[in-house]
Amino acid sequence: MNKIVFIGLYVFALVFPVLAQAGKIPFPITSYEAIGKNSELKVPEAALFIVADESVGFDKNMIMRANEMMVEWLDSGRAIEVIRFSSGVKGRYTEVVTSGRLDPEASEDFVNDLKRSELGKFQKLHRQQLRMAKVQAQKALLSIIQSSNKSVPYSDIVSNMMHVSLHIKNVKAKRKVVLVISDMFENSSVTTFYSKGHVKNINPMREMKKVAEAGMQADFGENVTVYVLGLGYFWSGEGSGKEKYLDPKRASKVSDFWKQYFEAGHAQIGEIGMPLMYGSMQ
Repeated sequence: MNKIVFIGLYVFALVFPVLAQAGKIPFPITSYEAIGKNSELKVPEAALFIVADESVGFDKNMIMRANEMMVEWLDSGRAIEVIRFSSGVKGRYTEVVTSGRLDPEASEDFVNDLKRSELGKFQKLHRQQLRMAKVQAQKALLSIIQSSNKSVPYSDIVSNMMHVSLHIKNVKAKRKVVLVISDMFENSSVTTFYSKGHVKNINPMREMKKVAEAGMQADFGENVTVYVLGLGYFWSGEGSGKEKYLDPKRASKVSDFWKQYFEAGHAQIGEIGMPLMYGSMQ
């Protein structure tokens, strides 16, 4: 993972309608807002939502891959939001760790119309904003990974995906990309993929019926693509004491369930990494 460098920051907050705004990792303000030109900021070309599971302790390779994918995706005119989720036990709630947008490229007419006092301030921040945004996004992701709790007994992935999807649906962007970082082993009151410490050979259709009966189906809205990093990952949590290997048959059943779940929520599937993803997010 790239070394995290602590730098001076500008506080930035977007208004998001569903999830709590944690505000723990400030995001750099855009250069347009810095000079009071907020009206120049149109709807983002794309928005990335990193949704990371705090109940899984990923190893170095997984952490590095998640970081690489996020940083590679970040570019001018886009937006990002980093969200943590767990099982809802005390102190472990679904919340936004950081959020913000990256400077779109300025048109020649816009720059030429700026006053001299505005131009200097704009150009200085515009040169730094993308780098600052990447640093803060990395800090947000790292904070989730470092605070993962290996003793959390449950994994409420389905209910968290449902609530997060409604949040994402209401965020304005031309297209949306969701990266879920989790082992994807549901273990909740809705259903469980475990039996006596082992991952079951689940029936995806039967599991989808349980989700529907519990009213936990996600709805991401339009123009959403979902990627998953970490499916089938074993660590020192439940199941790992009795097995370290998820055979292809069981893994494919878990993957099939999540494909059905996300597609029923009006999202397209980009790639499901089992556990690593090998492609890039678009």
